[in-house]
Amino acid sequence: MVSSTISPDYVERLRTATCPDDPSQPIESEDVAAVLATSGSMGQPKGVLLTGAGLTALDGVINGTRAQWIAALPLHSMGGFNVAVRAIASGQDPIAVASLGGAQPFTSAVFADAVERASGAQIHVSLVTAQLRRLLADDLGIAALQACALVLVGAGPLAARTRALAEQHRVNVITSYGMTETSGGCVFDGKPLLGVHVHSASDSNGTLVINGPMLAVGYRLAPELSRTNFTADGFITSDHGSVDGAGIVTIFGRTDDVTIINGVNVSVNAVEQVIADIGRVDDVSVFSISGPDDQMALVAAVESTMGPTIEAVIRATVHQLLGPAAVPCHVIDLTELPMLPNGKVDRATLITLAMQSGRLPWQR
Repeated sequence: MVSSTISPDYVERLRTATCPDDPSQPIESEDVAAVLATSGSMGQPKGVLLTGAGLTALDGVINGTRAQWIAALPLHSMGGFNVAVRAIASGQDPIAVASLGGAQPFTSAVFADAVERASGAQIHVSLVTAQLRRLLADDLGIAALQACALVLVGAGPLAARTRALAEQHRVNVITSYGMTETSGGCVFDGKPLLGVHVHSASDSNGTLVINGPMLAVGYRLAPELSRTNFTADGFITSDHGSVDGAGIVTIFGRTDDVTIINGVNVSVNAVEQVIADIGRVDDVSVFSISGPDDQMALVAAVESTMGPTIEAVIRATVHQLLGPAAVPCHVIDLTELPMLPNGKVDRATLITLAMQSGRLPWQR
C-alpha cells in the first residue's frame, strides 16, 4: 500500500536531490521542465532533469481517445506525475483517489468512488503492484478495476498468481517498465512503445540500455554521473535483461540482484518471485545484508495471512525450488511492508528491522 505519510527525513532527501530553491544552483538547461527525484529506496535519491518534449513524447501512444485518468499515485513520483501530464494531453482533468496525499488509506472503497466519478469515460489508471493486489482481494475492488479500460502496473515485478487473478476477472492489466530517467514506463508487457529502443549491452553482462525521445537529459548537480549514465547509446539502466528477435524485453533483475550466499550465486529476484507465488502471501520483499568479513545474509519481509507458520512454508518452498543457499535466514512477518510515498518498498527500513532482529547468522 502506498504510504499515507511522508516523513520529514524523506522530504529532506527529495529536496537535497532536486535542490529546488537555491539561487546559486540554477537549473542545468532551459529545456528542463521538471526535476523529479528517483525513489531512493536504498539510498539518496537523484534529481532527474526532465524536458517537456521528453515528458510528452509518448502521450499519443498511451492515451488513446479521450482517456480519463485516475490519479492514485503521489504526484511527486514519476508514476503520479505521468498521470498529470497524460491527463493534460487528453484534455480531461485527472480524478484524484481520496487517498492521494495521505488524506486516507488506499482502499477498494476510495478507488471505486474515483472510478464512479469517472463513469462513462475511457478510464485509465496507474497503480503499483501492492495496490493491484489489494483491489483484487474483494468484489468492490474487482468491479472497479473491470470498469477501467487500462490498468498500468509498475514499480516492481508482478507475481504470476496476481497476473492470473487479474486475467480471471477480465481486468486489463498491462505491466509497465521504465524509470524516472525514461519519463516513466516506456515498455508495456515487454514491448517497447513506438519510438523506444531497448538493447542488451554486449560488454556489460546483459545490462539494458534504453534510448528514445522520452529520455531525461541528466541528473541535477551531478555532471559526472550524468555523463556516465546518459550516453550516445542511450540511458544505461541498473537492470539485467534480454531483447529477443521480435524486440520483446525480458527483465531478469537489477545488476545488484545476485548475491553470494555460502559461495553460491543467488538471485534475489528469483527468491522474491517464488515467495510471491505462495498462497496467502500478499506482498514480499527480499534483500541481502552484508555482515562481518563480507558474510552475506538473505532476508525476506512478507505480508501474509498465514500466521506463525509462514516462515516454515517459505523456507520449505524456496529450498525445494531454488536450493538451500537461496533459503532466507530470517523472515519478517509484517501487517504491512513499509513503503515510500511513491509505492516502492522502503528497503532501508527493512534492513534496520533485520539488523535489530538478532536472527542474522553473525548475531547468533
